[in-house]
Amino acid sequence: MGTFALLHTLVPSVNGIPFLVSVAVTALFCGFLFRLREHLVAAVFSLSAAAGICLFAFSGMLLNGFLSLWNQLAEVLGKKAGIYLTIYQLKDSGKANGELAALIFLGIACGLLGFLILKLRWYVLLLLFAAVLPVVLVKTSLLPDTRLCLCFYAGTLLELNYMTKNKGGNLGNAADVSAFIAGAFGLLLVSVFGGVFLQSLVPKNEYQDSQLVANAKEEALSGLSRLRYKGQGANSLPDGKLKQTGAWSASSDTALEITMEHPASLYLRGFVGSVYDGSSWTEISTEKAYEEKDLFYWLHKDGFYGEDQLQNARNLIQDDSLSGETGTISIKNKTASSKYLYTPYELSGLPDGYTGENAQADSTLYARGLFGERTYRFSSLGNLVSDFTTLGAKVYQTLTAGNNAGNGGADAVNSYRSQESYYNTFVYQEDTALPASLKTLFQKELGDGGNRDEGHTDYYTAITRIRSYLEKNMTYSSQTDVFSEDGDFTENFLTSSKIGHSVHFATAAALMFRYYGIPARYVEGYLITPQDIEGKQAGDTIEIPGTNGHAWTEIYVDGLGWIPLEMTPSYYGVMEEANLKTGLEAKGKLAASIPETESQPPVEENIRTNFSLKLALFGIEKFLLLFLIVFDTFMFLFILAVIFLRTFTNRKRRKCFASQDTKLAVRAMAGYARTLYEHGEQYSQETTLLYKKVTKIGQKAAFSPHPVSASERHDTASCIRHLKKELKASASWYDRWIMKYIERLY
Repeated sequence: MGTFALLHTLVPSVNGIPFLVSVAVTALFCGFLFRLREHLVAAVFSLSAAAGICLFAFSGMLLNGFLSLWNQLAEVLGKKAGIYLTIYQLKDSGKANGELAALIFLGIACGLLGFLILKLRWYVLLLLFAAVLPVVLVKTSLLPDTRLCLCFYAGTLLELNYMTKNKGGNLGNAADVSAFIAGAFGLLLVSVFGGVFLQSLVPKNEYQDSQLVANAKEEALSGLSRLRYKGQGANSLPDGKLKQTGAWSASSDTALEITMEHPASLYLRGFVGSVYDGSSWTEISTEKAYEEKDLFYWLHKDGFYGEDQLQNARNLIQDDSLSGETGTISIKNKTASSKYLYTPYELSGLPDGYTGENAQADSTLYARGLFGERTYRFSSLGNLVSDFTTLGAKVYQTLTAGNNAGNGGADAVNSYRSQESYYNTFVYQEDTALPASLKTLFQKELGDGGNRDEGHTDYYTAITRIRSYLEKNMTYSSQTDVFSEDGDFTENFLTSSKIGHSVHFATAAALMFRYYGIPARYVEGYLITPQDIEGKQAGDTIEIPGTNGHAWTEIYVDGLGWIPLEMTPSYYGVMEEANLKTGLEAKGKLAASIPETESQPPVEENIRTNFSLKLALFGIEKFLLLFLIVFDTFMFLFILAVIFLRTFTNRKRRKCFASQDTKLAVRAMAGYARTLYEHGEQYSQETTLLYKKVTKIGQKAAFSPHPVSASERHDTASCIRHLKKELKASASWYDRWIMKYIERLY
């Protein structure tokens, strides 16, 4: 049921009838075979052989079916969760029959696995599987079928109950059986009818559109994020959630410890927001990113990443006055959020594990691991921000000339020009979006923003106009109130409150640049100021306090890449800044600085989707190999755990039985005898009488002040031997294995 709930949620077109029927038939058949325990090994061998023959005979159909389901799953995960999986090219013929065969085979596997989990009482596997569904739902933001989920979790509770009761392979006495059946029936009725009632009361579409539900989900995810990354102690950077922004608070404690090979003043970029909705900044949606997956696969294949574009542009020109020295930077995150990797604009290559076709278009680098990363290192150039106008002008000349102005070579120039043109087009499509209400407001406050269909206002004019407006009309203050009302955050800042800190100024400035047709984004991170590196040598530790947490605006300079700009008046002069009157006067063109090209890159045959059957089989082979490795590792650890626990239990038991204190030894042996006796169902009259005698001896040892004789100790030991002998004689090999290695009864 849980597997079907997952399939139905991720691939709604899946036909559940053949899957569920195959699960039920397999489970019933396994139950039948389990009763023929003396023939179980032969039956399992025969079934395995039959399964192998079927796999060989119908391999083509099954492969086609599984890959068809895989492709549908990959589309959903790519659009909803940003998880990119390989999509395989398949023949349309026989697709429906292939999916049917795959579902039947999958149902058989689920039925067999479920039966083994139930019989072997693998509590951990059951609980882990039960946790898969909520994780997938949170990751994809999909809504499951309520009734399916209720039935699944009701069944999970019943399985746990069964595992608890079923100690020896049976349900126990008649009272246990009645209680189990009554509980199962009651739980099933409550789950089904409760699900129907809930779905009738709150229809799925209303639930999905409910603002209350959305707010509750957002609060839950925010709380979980704070617990995972523990970033609230350094400062009050809101991670783009503008309506959670109140008074600015920051700790003077160290947020980051940085070691630099060449100490330099840098902007360390953390969160980057591209999409503005009036209350928050977010990255581009996973669905939009998935639509552009081929574009970014093509760009990343040739090593073009937005995160290190500034360094690539620098390598195209020859100018000794600009930073060209690459050095290593090590960061130890003390109290800042561990959700991000804080990296400079001058990054000279992405950290390990962030390159490849699955890298996202945005510049936010999320830390790996459940709780993020606290230590990492990368290589970077020195500060280029102070020289970006000069750099931008020379890159422009190099690209438009189409020749080598430095040491990059003509091929490198042409390659960069082609790659930047496609990325440039994407940036203008995504990072110039502006709400209509703000466009009207900016037109009133800033005047004519130019014709965005023709190009953008020149950078110098836009920067000076925006700065002048913010300086004249807005007041900087760290003491601001939370804007929790309905309406636009920026509009409230510009027209009502007119008071804010860096979050407010950076947000307003980014949107104003978009009004002038210039791609812009909102950024949160940390500043390594000239004061922080004063007197520092290579290898010295630079302590960055929480007060250096900051929000700023970045704009995209055609041909050059993303550049940070300080738009908060109180922070003017804190960081090095280029001479804005030099090199920024030229009026920009839409997707400027290079010849016009197609909006999409050339699609190379077999890049993503046109994979041969050989590649498909290779992918499945790798998956099976990984599965075997994981399974073998689990089995190895399982065997070690069994050996250790059995050795520990037996040693502890022998130590108690051999105690010099006769009463202590007899109490331990009598308790052990009681455990053995209760585990079995029927014993000989002689053993039963002996057990009753030992019970009284045990009570005497526990509660009576009278001593226990040596003969009574001998009778207790003899009772244990008789109980174990008869218990093993009446049990099957499977039960004996469970009693010996899992329950550790002997």
